[in-house]
Amino acid sequence: MKARLTEIMESVQGEGLLVGSRQVFLRFSGCNLRCSYCDTLNSIGPEPNCRVSLTAGRGDIWQYWPNPLSMDQIIKLLSNYNSRWISLTGGEPLLWADFISELGKRLKPQGYSFLLETNGILYDQLDLCLSCLDMISMDFKLPSATGEDNWSKHSQFLERAFNKPIYIKIVVDTKVKEWEIQEAVKIIAAVNSNIPLILQPVTPIAGIYPPDMDTILNLQKMCLQDLRDVRIIPQIHKYIGLI
Repeated sequence: MKARLTEIMESVQGEGLLVGSRQVFLRFSGCNLRCSYCDTLNSIGPEPNCRVSLTAGRGDIWQYWPNPLSMDQIIKLLSNYNSRWISLTGGEPLLWADFISELGKRLKPQGYSFLLETNGILYDQLDLCLSCLDMISMDFKLPSATGEDNWSKHSQFLERAFNKPIYIKIVVDTKVKEWEIQEAVKIIAAVNSNIPLILQPVTPIAGIYPPDMDTILNLQKMCLQDLRDVRIIPQIHKYIGLI
């Protein structure tokens, strides 16, 4: 089996409930959405090469491996790192669900754990690799960011995923409408009000900016009316200068 990746590296997780932990990031190529605040545009298209950094947190020393990479090539590269937490990210990693399932079968017996970072829409693909996942980080994609209505898909995804450890992120910028957050919270609470929600102020990019902190705090207060754990966490790795 082979997969197209844009990046393999070791760094510190900068988002979500595992923030601060050391992880190896497998960044898969391709995405089924086009979000206005996307900060990994190179992962959308089919990159000819996958760049590999063997020095944790460094973005200036890269090796380049021709795509697609084989399962054996990826496993050999992973052996260079100390971390046994692997973040499956992208792009949208569930476009490679079959590959992820096989990778899990190969690496779980060796003590690896898998975090899936996903846009939470491809629920059928999730079924293919759910058994090998240890945690799911699901982005709730609002219409103001994608121009699409994905409420039903998010609901079905959560119904299939919530028996695994899972948290949800919503990237918040100045375009986000209060009703969108309310609708997202309604869907989350209908599945399980204990699922943690993270409001992530957008890191400024291409003219997109976060709201002021009073606005974000008010959104948090609103969400806490229906959910038990709502946190405000920015992209920490951007603040400390890591890739």
